[in-house]
Amino acid sequence: MIDIEDVMRKRLALYRAYDIRDERKQRSGRGKEGKLTCGPYLLFSREKGAGGSAVAQLAGKRLGWQVFNSELVDAIAEKANVRRELIESLDESDRKTIQDAAAQMLNPQPIGKSGYLTHLREILLTLGHQGDVVIVGRGAQYVLPSHFGLRVRMVAPVEMRVQRIASRENLSLKAARVEIEKSDRERARLARREHGQTGADPLNHDVTINTAQLTVAAATEVVLTALQRKLAVKLKD
Repeated sequence: MIDIEDVMRKRLALYRAYDIRDERKQRSGRGKEGKLTCGPYLLFSREKGAGGSAVAQLAGKRLGWQVFNSELVDAIAEKANVRRELIESLDESDRKTIQDAAAQMLNPQPIGKSGYLTHLREILLTLGHQGDVVIVGRGAQYVLPSHFGLRVRMVAPVEMRVQRIASRENLSLKAARVEIEKSDRERARLARREHGQTGADPLNHDVTINTAQLTVAAATEVVLTALQRKLAVKLKD
């Protein structure tokens, strides 16, 4: 099980060590959107079984950036003390800007759901403000300004995804297909309901990678090359 408190300690240590408020404002890929300084970041959306998580992890390692998958972002958003610690690490003005922005993004939602979505967007905006992060899923490409990051969509043919999930999760091909179809429907529904977007729309992404004939390493090279060309960021030595 992931130690959320440990993840948060490492995140805040990096944030303080780089002194984002001063030194890092001029870093490659970093800029200002309204009142909030953002970036750089790498954002992944993916089809289940397309290899997005593996590519994100390898890219994060090559960049020296922390990787936050959807489960980790959810856990931070849902755990009050961890969420508070992350947000309160910011300057008061940045904290207010993020909280206001998160509230304004909400479409009409049931009362319980709207509270969770506000927390989720506060976390995404905070991570985007701190920069040097890879975020997988959770609609980050709809929340964070596109010009301070690279938005990657990972896809693969259904039959290949079925085979991968069956092998990875020790399922029959039939059961793996059910899992993939359920995941595809759920992700499309969330993009539409929570962000008013179509997840497969190519205009919501800078790069779309079909992993049918690419290894994880090869797909990672494509991502890193695009990131370097767009934001001029450097790989970890």
